[in-house]
Amino acid sequence: MNRRGIAWAARLPELLVGALWVSIAVSLTAGAWASANGADAGEREDLSGLRRVIAGVNRDWVVAMQSHDAHRAAQAYADDAIFVTRDGAVLLGRDAIERATAERVGNGASLLDGRLDDDGLQPASATLVYEWGHSALRWKQADGAIRATQGRFLTVWRRNADGGWEIVRNLTL
Repeated sequence: MNRRGIAWAARLPELLVGALWVSIAVSLTAGAWASANGADAGEREDLSGLRRVIAGVNRDWVVAMQSHDAHRAAQAYADDAIFVTRDGAVLLGRDAIERATAERVGNGASLLDGRLDDDGLQPASATLVYEWGHSALRWKQADGAIRATQGRFLTVWRRNADGGWEIVRNLTL
C-alpha cells in the first residue's frame, strides 16, 4: 500500500464518524419535518413503546456489566451493528462488540452502578429511530480506585423482521 493509501486508511474511523453524523443530521431534519407535518397518534404510541424497550435495554446493560456478562450486554446489538467508541475505535458486528465488552470487564474493572438515559427519540423511517442520551457510570478499577464517567451517546435502532428493535449503530461521545 502506498503512502496515500496508508493515510486514507488511518483516517477511516474519523471518516466513518463524519459520515454517520451527516446521515444522522439529514435524517433528523427529515424526521423533524415529518413530525411537524402531522405525525399520527400511532407513531407517537409506537415511540412510547420503544422508549420503554430502550429503558429496559439500558437497565439490563447496567446489570449485565455489573455481573461481567459481556454476552448479555451485547444482546441488543444487531449482527451487523457498528459501534464507534469514545476513543474512535470501530467495532463491526455483535461478536466484536461482545469481545470488546468481555475485555473491558475482564481487565479487572467492575461497574458499581450507573445509568443510561435517553434524552430524545426521532424516527427516521418506519424501521429506524435515532436515540440520543447520556450516561453516568461508576467503575471500580483493577487497582481498587473508583472512577466516575459521564458521556453522551447517539444510537440508531432498527425494527427487525420479527417486529422487535435492535441497535445497528452506536456512537459514544
